[in-house]
Order: sequence, then C-alpha cells, then structure tokens
Amino acid sequence: MLNFVSVSGYGWTGSSACIDILKEFEGFGALQGEFRIAKDPYGLTNLEESLVHNWDSIRNDIAIKDFLNYCEMLSRDTGLFSKPGKGLANKLNIDFMSESKHYIDRLADIKYFGNTSVHRYNITAYKNFYMKMRNKFGKNNVNYMYLSRPNEFEFIKETRSYIHNLFSGYMDFNKINTLVLDQAVSPTNITNTSRYFENIKIIIIDRDPRDIYANLVKNNALIGADLSNKDSADRYIKWHNILRVDFENKVENLEISKAILRLNFEDLVCNYEHSVDKIIDFFGGRILHKDKCKYFNPDSTRAKSNVGLWKTYKNQNVMNKISKNLEKYCHNY
Repeated sequence: MLNFVSVSGYGWTGSSACIDILKEFEGFGALQGEFRIAKDPYGLTNLEESLVHNWDSIRNDIAIKDFLNYCEMLSRDTGLFSKPGKGLANKLNIDFMSESKHYIDRLADIKYFGNTSVHRYNITAYKNFYMKMRNKFGKNNVNYMYLSRPNEFEFIKETRSYIHNLFSGYMDFNKINTLVLDQAVSPTNITNTSRYFENIKIIIIDRDPRDIYANLVKNNALIGADLSNKDSADRYIKWHNILRVDFENKVENLEISKAILRLNFEDLVCNYEHSVDKIIDFFGGRILHKDKCKYFNPDSTRAKSNVGLWKTYKNQNVMNKISKNLEKYCHNY
C-alpha cells in the first residue's frame, strides 16, 4: 500500500512551506508541481459524476473523452511555443496516457461506433457544413464512443488502482514510502476527493486573510486582478468566506476527519517547533525529522518577510475592514 499526503490551501496560503518541511522527513518525497486530477474540471470528480451519479447514455461518453483530453494535457511537457502541459509522463517516468486509457478501458462496458448531435455542439461552422453534406449524400459521421456505467464501489476501486499505477514505480525508484502531493485533495470537497487515494492524510494550510489579500493584489492572482482595480474589501471578504464554508472541520466521515490536520502558515514560521511537533503527532509519532531546515528555514529572511505583509499595504482602511470582518482568521503574532 502506498502512503500519500495531500498538502492543500485556498490559494496563496503558503502550502509550499509545509511541503518543504515534509520533504525533510525520512522516507518522504514530494512530486514537483501540483497534482490536481481529483478536483480539476474534467478530472476524476467530473468523471465519477457522469459515470456513476448522473448517468446518461451520451453524457458518459462525453465525460470520458473530456477526461482523456485532460490527461493529454497532464501528460505532455510544455514550452514557450507549445500547448500547456504538466509533464507528468516525464516526472513519473511512465506512459501516462497509456495508464489513463487502460483505466478507462477497465471502467468501460463496451466501445462502439456511433453518432449523436451532441458531438457537434462545439465544432466549427465549416465542419458543421461538411458533416451536413455527408448526411445529405448518405455518408455517416460516426465517432468512436464509450458506454460505461460502473457503480460507486467499482469506480473507486478502479480509480485507486489507477492512482497506484501512476505512482508506484516513481516511489520505488526514489526509495520513498510516503509521497507528498500539492493540491491533490480539495479543502472544499475533502470527503469526495480523498476517496480516490487508498491511504491518504490531508494537511490544509491557511493564512492571515490580510496577507492573502496583499499577495493576491501583488501577483494579480485569482481574484487579485479585480481587487487591484477596485481595492474592494467587501468582495474579498465574501470570496474568503465562501471558500471556507467547511473551515470548522465539518466533514461527514469521522475517519476522514481524523486524517486532517489544519495549520497556519504563520505558525510554520513563528511557532516552528510546535508546528513540527503537531506534524509528527499527526503521523502517529513514527516519523523522523532527519534533515531539519534543509528545505525550509523559519529563520530565513525569505520566510519571515512573508509574515505580516499587510502592515505595509498602501490602503490600511481595507486591512482594517478585513480585520473586523474576518477576525477569527487573522493571526496574532
């Protein structure tokens, strides 16, 4: 059985600091870059929804094709003049698309040649004209189609096997027994997305909302471009709260709840030893912090400079409003 740790945040909350700390423990390793296949659009949650919970004879085929197209992006490398990609084939040293197609083959009941108007929803005007002319002259416009209707147990079983096949060789080659994944489990959908991993623990990193705001504006990230135009505390406060509806650890499954640790970025820097002790306790006290401060040094200028960014923000009225409305999330140093 492979061991996984998902370190997740809500966007610019500092999850990479926790990943660096975990890399310092004996037997732990981290995959470079984010691994979002469980939660992304066209990923596993969308696939399960269409194949298991909201099935239709055409919908399941479209969902499978969307998933495989998404996997093409995950598999390929990217470059300045190429399509975007995540390079997982090279990172994991596997034929990522072959594994993904085998996964779909195990889920599919049959494959066949068929035709439906749904396949023409997104084609170009030229292609639409071409296909109509084919119909007019008695030619068919068939597509290769899937019919897949697994139950939930079958879907989870095959998905866990798929995840295992993606990572087993990588973990063996790097001699690690616990793989740290960035953003693998959504902090807003823990119960569903954690089921795809047979043995996983989840660490969720949050941060002072004032520092998040300052970072979003500085980097034009997520809602940051809108905030930099309007400097709207109201808009940010609503965004922040919506993302943290389940902040109080309202997880339906008690066993999953035991596999969740919540930490603040500020504590990783300012209360470093206590935070590391929490991490060790979370793993049952059976892990060794072998390379302390090799990847994350709480006393470094870089680490400390990322705490209290809000104090130098140009509009302190915005910060005061965030402090008042999001007080329970603000960090007292």
